[in-house]
Amino acid sequence: MSSRKTGKLLSKSERTIRKEKTVSFIILFFVTLLWMLPLVYMVGTSFKSEYDLQTHPETLLPSSGEWTLAHYQSFLSSDSDARIFAWLGNSLWSALAHVGLTVLLDLLTAFVLVFLDFKGKRVFVKLLYLWMAVPGVIGTAPMFAMFAAIRNGLSIQSAAGSYAYIYFWIVVPGISGIFNMLLMRNFFLSIPRDIVDSARSDGASNFKIFMRIIVPLARSTILLIVLFTFTGAWNSLNWPQLIFSGETSKWWTVTMGLTKFTDSQASAATTGVAMATSVFAMLPIIIVFLFTQNKMIDGMASSGIKG
Repeated sequence: MSSRKTGKLLSKSERTIRKEKTVSFIILFFVTLLWMLPLVYMVGTSFKSEYDLQTHPETLLPSSGEWTLAHYQSFLSSDSDARIFAWLGNSLWSALAHVGLTVLLDLLTAFVLVFLDFKGKRVFVKLLYLWMAVPGVIGTAPMFAMFAAIRNGLSIQSAAGSYAYIYFWIVVPGISGIFNMLLMRNFFLSIPRDIVDSARSDGASNFKIFMRIIVPLARSTILLIVLFTFTGAWNSLNWPQLIFSGETSKWWTVTMGLTKFTDSQASAATTGVAMATSVFAMLPIIIVFLFTQNKMIDGMASSGIKG
Protein backbone atom coordinates (compact mmCIF):
# COMPACT_ATOMS: atom_id res chain seq x y z
CA MET A 1 0.00 0.00 0.00
CA SER A 2 2.76 2.43 0.90
CA SER A 3 4.54 1.87 -2.42
CA ARG A 4 1.32 2.56 -4.35
CA LYS A 5 0.61 5.76 -2.42
CA THR A 6 4.06 7.15 -3.07
CA GLY A 7 4.02 5.94 -6.66
CA LYS A 8 7.34 4.16 -6.14
CA LEU A 9 7.78 0.50 -6.98
CA LEU A 10 10.05 -1.65 -4.87
CA SER A 11 13.29 -2.69 -6.50
CA LYS A 12 14.22 -6.33 -6.91
CA SER A 13 16.65 -6.22 -3.98
CA GLU A 14 14.04 -4.56 -1.74
CA ARG A 15 11.47 -7.22 -2.66
CA THR A 16 14.03 -9.92 -1.89
CA ILE A 17 14.82 -8.37 1.49
CA ARG A 18 11.12 -8.07 2.34
CA LYS A 19 10.53 -11.70 1.32
CA GLU A 20 13.45 -12.89 3.44
CA LYS A 21 12.18 -10.94 6.45
CA THR A 22 8.70 -12.42 6.04
CA VAL A 23 10.04 -15.97 5.81
CA SER A 24 12.31 -15.35 8.82
CA PHE A 25 9.41 -14.01 10.85
CA ILE A 26 7.24 -17.03 10.04
CA ILE A 27 10.01 -19.49 10.95
CA LEU A 28 10.83 -17.69 14.20
CA PHE A 29 7.14 -17.49 15.09
CA PHE A 30 6.68 -21.26 14.80
CA VAL A 31 9.96 -21.97 16.61
CA THR A 32 8.85 -19.67 19.45
CA LEU A 33 5.52 -21.50 19.66
CA LEU A 34 7.39 -24.81 19.84
CA TRP A 35 9.57 -23.55 22.69
CA MET A 36 6.64 -21.98 24.52
CA LEU A 37 4.47 -25.10 24.40
CA PRO A 38 6.01 -26.88 27.44
CA LEU A 39 5.92 -23.63 29.42
CA VAL A 40 2.23 -23.04 28.66
CA TYR A 41 1.45 -26.67 29.52
CA MET A 42 3.31 -26.35 32.85
CA VAL A 43 1.47 -23.18 33.87
CA GLY A 44 -1.91 -24.47 32.71
CA THR A 45 -1.50 -27.82 34.45
CA SER A 46 -0.59 -26.11 37.72
CA PHE A 47 -4.11 -24.63 37.80
CA LYS A 48 -5.95 -27.86 36.96
CA SER A 49 -8.06 -29.69 39.52
CA GLU A 50 -7.31 -33.32 40.37
CA TYR A 51 -10.38 -34.41 38.40
CA ASP A 52 -9.23 -32.39 35.39
CA LEU A 53 -5.73 -33.89 35.62
CA GLN A 54 -7.20 -37.39 35.58
CA THR A 55 -9.73 -36.84 32.79
CA HIS A 56 -7.95 -34.27 30.58
CA PRO A 57 -4.18 -34.57 31.20
CA GLU A 58 -3.43 -33.74 27.56
CA THR A 59 -5.01 -30.26 27.45
CA LEU A 60 -2.87 -27.15 27.77
CA LEU A 61 -5.29 -25.25 29.99
CA PRO A 62 -7.87 -26.29 32.62
CA SER A 63 -11.39 -27.06 31.51
CA SER A 64 -14.07 -24.42 31.95
CA GLY A 65 -14.69 -23.81 35.62
CA GLU A 66 -11.90 -26.15 36.75
CA TRP A 67 -9.23 -23.55 37.60
CA THR A 68 -7.84 -23.99 41.11
CA LEU A 69 -5.00 -22.78 43.36
CA ALA A 70 -5.05 -25.97 45.42
CA HIS A 71 -1.66 -27.17 44.15
CA TYR A 72 0.02 -23.88 45.09
CA GLN A 73 -1.59 -24.02 48.53
CA SER A 74 -0.35 -27.60 48.90
CA PHE A 75 3.36 -26.94 48.48
CA LEU A 76 3.18 -23.64 50.38
CA SER A 77 1.58 -25.29 53.42
CA SER A 78 3.82 -25.78 56.45
CA ASP A 79 3.33 -29.56 56.49
CA SER A 80 4.17 -30.03 52.81
CA ASP A 81 6.77 -32.63 51.89
CA ALA A 82 7.97 -30.40 49.06
CA ARG A 83 10.20 -28.21 51.32
CA ILE A 84 10.08 -25.62 48.55
CA PHE A 85 11.45 -22.74 50.63
CA ALA A 86 14.43 -24.78 51.83
CA TRP A 87 15.18 -25.80 48.23
CA LEU A 88 14.77 -22.25 46.97
CA GLY A 89 17.05 -20.95 49.70
CA ASN A 90 19.75 -23.51 48.92
CA SER A 91 19.54 -22.82 45.19
CA LEU A 92 19.46 -19.05 45.63
CA TRP A 93 22.51 -18.59 47.83
CA SER A 94 24.57 -21.17 45.93
CA ALA A 95 23.62 -19.65 42.55
CA LEU A 96 24.50 -16.14 43.78
CA ALA A 97 27.84 -17.38 45.14
CA HIS A 98 28.45 -19.11 41.81
CA VAL A 99 27.70 -15.87 39.93
CA GLY A 100 29.90 -13.71 42.15
CA LEU A 101 32.93 -16.01 42.00
CA THR A 102 32.51 -16.60 38.25
CA VAL A 103 32.36 -12.89 37.42
CA LEU A 104 35.38 -12.14 39.63
CA LEU A 105 37.44 -14.97 38.14
CA ASP A 106 36.45 -14.05 34.57
CA LEU A 107 37.32 -10.38 35.08
CA LEU A 108 40.72 -11.13 36.60
CA THR A 109 41.66 -13.81 34.06
CA ALA A 110 40.56 -11.73 31.07
CA PHE A 111 42.45 -8.68 32.38
CA VAL A 112 45.64 -10.70 32.74
CA LEU A 113 45.29 -12.24 29.27
CA VAL A 114 44.64 -8.92 27.52
CA PHE A 115 46.50 -6.18 29.39
CA LEU A 116 49.47 -7.99 30.93
CA ASP A 117 52.33 -9.55 29.00
CA PHE A 118 53.91 -12.86 29.95
CA LYS A 119 55.57 -15.75 28.17
CA GLY A 120 53.28 -18.39 26.75
CA LYS A 121 50.16 -16.19 26.73
CA ARG A 122 49.15 -17.12 23.17
CA VAL A 123 49.68 -20.81 23.83
CA PHE A 124 47.56 -20.54 26.97
CA VAL A 125 44.70 -18.88 25.06
CA LYS A 126 44.83 -21.58 22.39
CA LEU A 127 44.64 -24.23 25.11
CA LEU A 128 41.53 -22.52 26.50
CA TYR A 129 39.85 -22.69 23.09
CA LEU A 130 40.88 -26.33 22.81
CA TRP A 131 39.48 -27.07 26.27
CA MET A 132 36.08 -25.71 25.19
CA ALA A 133 35.79 -28.67 22.81
CA VAL A 134 36.08 -31.18 25.66
CA PRO A 135 32.61 -32.30 26.91
CA GLY A 136 32.07 -31.30 30.51
CA VAL A 137 30.57 -34.68 31.40
CA ILE A 138 34.05 -36.23 31.02
CA GLY A 139 35.09 -34.56 34.28
CA THR A 140 32.14 -35.92 36.28
CA ALA A 141 33.71 -39.26 37.26
CA PRO A 142 37.10 -37.88 38.42
CA MET A 143 35.41 -34.99 40.23
CA PHE A 144 33.11 -37.35 42.13
CA ALA A 145 36.08 -39.58 42.99
CA MET A 146 37.88 -36.52 44.41
CA PHE A 147 34.73 -35.45 46.25
CA ALA A 148 34.34 -38.83 47.93
CA ALA A 149 38.05 -39.34 48.67
CA ILE A 150 38.52 -35.92 50.30
CA ARG A 151 35.31 -36.31 52.32
CA ASN A 152 36.43 -39.68 53.64
CA GLY A 153 39.88 -38.31 54.37
CA LEU A 154 38.51 -35.36 56.33
CA SER A 155 36.13 -37.63 58.27
CA ILE A 156 33.40 -34.98 58.37
CA GLN A 157 30.80 -35.99 60.97
CA SER A 158 28.72 -32.89 61.73
CA ALA A 159 25.69 -31.94 59.66
CA ALA A 160 26.90 -28.34 59.23
CA GLY A 161 30.29 -29.54 58.03
CA SER A 162 28.75 -31.95 55.54
CA TYR A 163 26.40 -29.24 54.23
CA ALA A 164 29.27 -26.77 53.77
CA TYR A 165 31.47 -29.40 52.12
CA ILE A 166 28.76 -30.51 49.68
CA TYR A 167 27.94 -26.94 48.63
CA PHE A 168 31.61 -26.16 48.19
CA TRP A 169 31.54 -28.84 45.48
CA ILE A 170 28.27 -27.48 44.11
CA VAL A 171 29.63 -23.94 43.69
CA VAL A 172 33.39 -24.01 43.11
CA PRO A 173 33.89 -26.48 40.21
CA GLY A 174 31.46 -24.56 38.00
CA ILE A 175 33.21 -21.19 38.26
CA SER A 176 36.01 -22.32 35.94
CA GLY A 177 33.86 -22.34 32.79
CA ILE A 178 35.87 -21.27 29.75
CA PHE A 179 33.08 -19.80 27.61
CA ASN A 180 32.21 -16.87 29.91
CA MET A 181 35.87 -16.05 30.47
CA LEU A 182 36.47 -15.90 26.70
CA LEU A 183 33.43 -13.62 26.34
CA MET A 184 35.02 -11.25 28.84
CA ARG A 185 38.43 -11.51 27.17
CA ASN A 186 36.99 -10.71 23.76
CA PHE A 187 35.25 -7.63 25.15
CA PHE A 188 38.52 -6.45 26.71
CA LEU A 189 40.17 -6.84 23.31
CA SER A 190 37.72 -4.22 21.97
CA ILE A 191 38.86 -1.64 24.55
CA PRO A 192 41.44 0.74 23.01
CA ARG A 193 44.87 -0.09 24.42
CA ASP A 194 45.67 3.64 24.49
CA ILE A 195 43.29 4.11 27.43
CA VAL A 196 45.22 1.66 29.56
CA ASP A 197 48.63 2.93 28.40
CA SER A 198 47.60 6.51 29.18
CA ALA A 199 46.49 5.53 32.68
CA ARG A 200 49.77 3.70 33.27
CA SER A 201 51.77 6.73 32.11
CA ASP A 202 49.87 8.80 34.70
CA GLY A 203 51.05 6.43 37.41
CA ALA A 204 47.92 4.31 37.83
CA SER A 205 48.51 0.81 39.17
CA ASN A 206 47.05 -2.28 37.56
CA PHE A 207 44.53 -2.50 40.40
CA LYS A 208 43.32 1.08 39.77
CA ILE A 209 43.13 0.50 36.03
CA PHE A 210 41.16 -2.69 36.64
CA MET A 211 38.68 -1.19 39.13
CA ARG A 212 38.20 2.33 37.72
CA ILE A 213 38.48 1.81 33.96
CA ILE A 214 38.04 -1.81 32.91
CA VAL A 215 35.25 -2.98 35.23
CA PRO A 216 32.92 0.01 34.55
CA LEU A 217 33.39 -0.44 30.79
CA ALA A 218 32.57 -4.15 31.08
CA ARG A 219 29.15 -3.64 32.68
CA SER A 220 27.16 -5.00 29.72
CA THR A 221 29.31 -8.12 29.42
CA ILE A 222 29.18 -8.64 33.20
CA LEU A 223 25.38 -8.60 33.13
CA LEU A 224 25.38 -11.05 30.23
CA ILE A 225 27.63 -13.42 32.19
CA VAL A 226 25.43 -12.97 35.28
CA LEU A 227 22.40 -14.10 33.28
CA PHE A 228 24.17 -17.10 31.74
CA THR A 229 25.82 -18.16 35.00
CA PHE A 230 22.76 -17.75 37.22
CA THR A 231 20.57 -19.68 34.78
CA GLY A 232 23.11 -22.48 34.50
CA ALA A 233 23.64 -22.74 38.26
CA TRP A 234 19.91 -22.58 39.01
CA ASN A 235 19.05 -25.29 36.44
CA SER A 236 21.95 -27.62 37.29
CA LEU A 237 20.72 -31.16 37.98
CA ASN A 238 23.10 -34.00 37.03
CA TRP A 239 25.93 -33.03 39.39
CA PRO A 240 23.65 -32.25 42.39
CA GLN A 241 21.84 -35.56 41.85
CA LEU A 242 25.16 -37.34 42.14
CA ILE A 243 26.54 -35.73 45.28
CA PHE A 244 23.20 -35.37 47.11
CA SER A 245 22.62 -39.12 46.91
CA GLY A 246 21.72 -40.35 50.39
CA GLU A 247 21.57 -36.86 51.92
CA THR A 248 18.60 -35.30 53.71
CA SER A 249 16.07 -33.64 51.39
CA LYS A 250 16.39 -30.33 53.27
CA TRP A 251 19.80 -29.86 51.69
CA TRP A 252 18.61 -30.30 48.12
CA THR A 253 18.54 -27.62 45.45
CA VAL A 254 15.22 -26.80 43.80
CA THR A 255 15.98 -28.82 40.66
CA MET A 256 16.94 -31.79 42.79
CA GLY A 257 13.72 -31.38 44.76
CA LEU A 258 11.61 -31.39 41.63
CA THR A 259 12.83 -34.88 40.78
CA LYS A 260 10.75 -36.28 43.66
CA PHE A 261 7.67 -35.60 41.50
CA THR A 262 8.92 -37.54 38.48
CA ASP A 263 8.04 -40.98 39.82
CA SER A 264 6.09 -42.99 37.24
CA GLN A 265 3.59 -43.88 39.98
CA ALA A 266 2.93 -40.24 40.87
CA SER A 267 -0.70 -39.35 41.36
CA ALA A 268 -2.60 -36.56 39.64
CA ALA A 269 -2.31 -34.42 42.76
CA THR A 270 1.47 -34.90 42.79
CA THR A 271 1.66 -33.89 39.14
CA GLY A 272 -0.26 -30.70 39.88
CA VAL A 273 2.03 -29.85 42.81
CA ALA A 274 5.08 -30.54 40.63
CA MET A 275 3.85 -28.07 38.01
CA ALA A 276 3.01 -25.44 40.62
CA THR A 277 6.42 -25.88 42.22
CA SER A 278 8.08 -25.55 38.82
CA VAL A 279 6.23 -22.29 38.14
CA PHE A 280 7.29 -20.95 41.52
CA ALA A 281 10.90 -22.07 40.98
CA MET A 282 11.02 -20.25 37.64
CA LEU A 283 10.43 -16.83 39.21
CA PRO A 284 14.07 -16.07 40.19
CA ILE A 285 15.27 -16.67 36.61
CA ILE A 286 12.53 -14.37 35.27
CA ILE A 287 13.56 -11.67 37.77
CA VAL A 288 17.24 -11.95 36.80
CA PHE A 289 16.32 -11.79 33.11
CA LEU A 290 14.20 -8.66 33.62
CA PHE A 291 17.16 -6.93 35.31
CA THR A 292 19.70 -7.95 32.66
CA GLN A 293 17.73 -7.95 29.39
CA ASN A 294 18.44 -4.30 28.56
CA LYS A 295 22.19 -4.93 28.51
CA MET A 296 22.09 -8.47 27.15
CA ILE A 297 22.18 -7.54 23.44
CA ASP A 298 24.93 -4.96 24.04
CA GLY A 299 26.99 -7.55 25.87
CA MET A 300 26.58 -10.13 23.12
CA ALA A 301 27.43 -7.61 20.41
CA SER A 302 30.58 -6.46 22.16
CA SER A 303 31.78 -9.93 23.15
CA GLY A 304 31.93 -11.82 19.86
CA ILE A 305 34.40 -14.68 19.76
CA LYS A 306 37.70 -13.58 18.27
CA GLY A 307 40.72 -15.64 17.46
